[in-house]
Amino acid sequence: MYIDGFNLYHAIDELNRPKLKWLNHWLLAKSLLREGEELDEVHFFTAVLTWEREKQQRHVNYLKALRAVGVTVHEANFKKTTKRCRMYERNCKFHEEKQTDVAISVKIVADALSGAVDRVILLTADSDQIPTARFIASLPNVSITLVYPPGRGKEARDLGNVIPDRTELTRGRLGTALLPNTVTDRTGKAVAFMPARYGPDR
Repeated sequence: MYIDGFNLYHAIDELNRPKLKWLNHWLLAKSLLREGEELDEVHFFTAVLTWEREKQQRHVNYLKALRAVGVTVHEANFKKTTKRCRMYERNCKFHEEKQTDVAISVKIVADALSGAVDRVILLTADSDQIPTARFIASLPNVSITLVYPPGRGKEARDLGNVIPDRTELTRGRLGTALLPNTVTDRTGKAVAFMPARYGPDR
């Protein structure tokens, strides 16, 4: 399974159920398996912001939790850029996430060509992955499933046209795949803690 972290995060944020952000992607991936399948790897792609300390700490804490449950985390970065701001009729500075889309594509293609995977589960609504999906669909021994974030059906339409095997990630499925409040590593050491602001659900 290959997860576009921010694409999913923003969709969950709009659900106004903060606890769903404390998501165990390994459990989520297992819930999407079919009879006879075995989960091999889960890859989570993201970038840690550096200009807001509180958010940065929560994000780093979450990545520690994911690594502890077996998820492979791929970190990209943010770059400062200047764009024309229509509201104020001037140039404004923004931070843009860079390299994530390409990293997802490269990893999927590499795994498919190596023979390491029979089915790719791609979690995103980003149409930038259309070329990747088309390539995987052309391979004889690899299938691809699109799982798009909740409420992102419209955004996922173009990608879904390339991947007929598609489904929406529901709020209910998210709720059954949460991390424990305290996440421990294989030795039993606590490595990450659910932020107090995430629970209980309001």
